[in-house]
Amino acid sequence: MIDPQFKRSAKDVGGHAFFVLLRRLRQPLLVLIWVYAVSVLGFTLVPGVDPEGRTWRMSFLQAFYFVSFLGTTIGLGEIPYPFSEAQRLWATASIYGTVVAWLYGIGALFSVLQDPLFRRILHEKSAEMGVKRLKEPFIILCGYDDAGYRVCRELTESGSRIVVVDIDQTKVDRVDVDEHTVPVPALTGDASDPRILEIAGLCDPFCSGILALTGSDQVNTKIGLTARLLNPGVPVLCAARDHGWHQHMAVAGVDHIINPFDTFAERIGISLRTPSLHVIYEALTTQSGTAMTKVPQLPRNRWVLCGHDLFTRALRRQLDAEGIATTLVDKSPPPQSWEGEEHRDIAGAPTDPSVLKEAIQEDVGALVAGTKVDIDNLAIVLAASPHRKRLFVVARQEQRRNANVFKASGADLVVLSGYVIAAEVLRQLRAPLLSMFLRRAQDESEAWATDLLDRLRTTVGENVLESWTVKVDAASTPQLFQALRAGHALSVGRLLTNADSNDERIRAVPLFLLRESPKGRQKILLPGDDVALSTGDKVLVCGSHASRVRMQAALLG
Repeated sequence: MIDPQFKRSAKDVGGHAFFVLLRRLRQPLLVLIWVYAVSVLGFTLVPGVDPEGRTWRMSFLQAFYFVSFLGTTIGLGEIPYPFSEAQRLWATASIYGTVVAWLYGIGALFSVLQDPLFRRILHEKSAEMGVKRLKEPFIILCGYDDAGYRVCRELTESGSRIVVVDIDQTKVDRVDVDEHTVPVPALTGDASDPRILEIAGLCDPFCSGILALTGSDQVNTKIGLTARLLNPGVPVLCAARDHGWHQHMAVAGVDHIINPFDTFAERIGISLRTPSLHVIYEALTTQSGTAMTKVPQLPRNRWVLCGHDLFTRALRRQLDAEGIATTLVDKSPPPQSWEGEEHRDIAGAPTDPSVLKEAIQEDVGALVAGTKVDIDNLAIVLAASPHRKRLFVVARQEQRRNANVFKASGADLVVLSGYVIAAEVLRQLRAPLLSMFLRRAQDESEAWATDLLDRLRTTVGENVLESWTVKVDAASTPQLFQALRAGHALSVGRLLTNADSNDERIRAVPLFLLRESPKGRQKILLPGDDVALSTGDKVLVCGSHASRVRMQAALLG
């Protein structure tokens, strides 16, 4: 059973701020009350003399009124008659007493306002109110590093609503500086804390997904577990660099696991096996990709891998699967070398030109600067300059701010793990069928990929490729749905026909069709125009942005 106090924890933030303020100001308020009470009491007791020489004393209202403006040092004058010497003496003491009490109180107030605990409570309350103002589906983005920034920028540009959570206050401050197209509530806190996720809107009915993109696989796993327990229906996508955490995430119920190192290694494998498919992959997964990119020609002779960590291990496994020999250069190479003479390990600093000279033999075709440190990778690229004419150079980049330096280094391929993660996240969110298509396409030959690339170039041309999913249902395609319900036969070619423009064909290419039925799933790669459509079918289509708009307008009728 869940503790009711736990359920209310995210809702009591405003009350906490009020009580913290009162608790911290309790002593200054008591001092102010005591000073005012004594001053008022003194004026009611100290006698004065009226103009006729009679003794008089202030009433409590007169005393309170006089002490009230006395504390502000306004000095409205002596009321209702000129004071006696005793009253002036008491007024002098009251002036110093009230002024000092106010200075003490105001100083205490400023101290409370600067208190980290109070500021944090106000920050959480502000973020909570920002989330409550969202009356449309939103995604919680945990982690605002390079990957988080790119995902947030791309999604907000398309009108999606995002709530950012990061443990680093500096990164949270960047959310406002980055000036996204729509307001983005941001919360500073540990995303592995369930209370923080609740404040960010995990249990809100408008929460449509969780993106765990922090730099810690352990934190990402706990985010996925928390989301699965507190809001089982929300999709969860996690980034994981270490394979050891994949199983934990799967047990936690994470819907999608993205490993940037495995993803990049798979892209290298695609480039080696089916170079044309690599162009299609890049065109479909990047925001400015076209089918007109030159087909890469990666060398199949020995690769030199500098640095030994998760990145180079994943790349070495992929190269080994492709039958490519590798040489690993690191200060502490793995104790167990890979089997076979085609794999060698060299102990030494990869930034040392003499070590690189030993590693780069005549049979080497590619060099990978794959350490964890950007400056070391740049040094490796520069140290390999004498061999650049015959080497394909890959440089690993960890920090986005170094983009211009890596671009100037002359490396043939720069790998930014945050960019890889962001591309995979956007692909999963925008076109889930794209993952199925790319997995099936990897089993095809280079001739098949070449034909598809030529078809994309002929149909779409130099336009930036976009991919989208068309679902045959009452909401997305009302005309097709009604026609199918009426018994009419419709095919994939109908999706590409604009009935309002004399049946002009829309310049787009259907890539994949997914049909779910009681008999199971049916997956059709590159469905032809004559493939019959059924209610509930999902078709992945790619083309230009203009083609996408025209198709959606035609289908909605």
